[in-house]
Amino acid sequence: MRIATFNVNGIRAAQRRGFEEWLADRRPDVVAIQEMRARASAIPPGVFGEYHLAYDEGELAGRNGVAVLTRCAPLAIRTWSGAALVQRPGEMHTETVELDPVPLARGLGEFANEGRYLEVDLAEAPITVVSMYLPKGGLPAHLQKPGRMREAPDGGARYDRKMR
Repeated sequence: MRIATFNVNGIRAAQRRGFEEWLADRRPDVVAIQEMRARASAIPPGVFGEYHLAYDEGELAGRNGVAVLTRCAPLAIRTWSGAALVQRPGEMHTETVELDPVPLARGLGEFANEGRYLEVDLAEAPITVVSMYLPKGGLPAHLQKPGRMREAPDGGARYDRKMR
């Protein structure tokens, strides 16, 4: 079984850069995709070819979004948000599927609806595949609280000295 992961940095941009050709050439059985950055209605038609799509687009338009492509329909899909979009091969529309959300550790609940976590149980093998998007770090600006200290009082100089 061939499993690939691909941070596409926007599915429409990836299509322009040859994503469909890559998919047809490599022919992975499963593809975990991060940073789709598109509403379901904006996904280019036919970009996923003969794959089943499970997608958590998140609430922030043009941000985040994770998906898993599979050759066979997945047995189960789970997300942090409790909902996913699914699309069958050859179909142009997606349908929303309500799911039981994956329990989140304390403090992660604020990220539940950002389209950062999706897992599928494969039908053809006893495997669960996860597509997860973790940014480089720090708290996103929209979640920062006013007055919260955003950097070390010394501007990080002490940390910089330790790294030398």
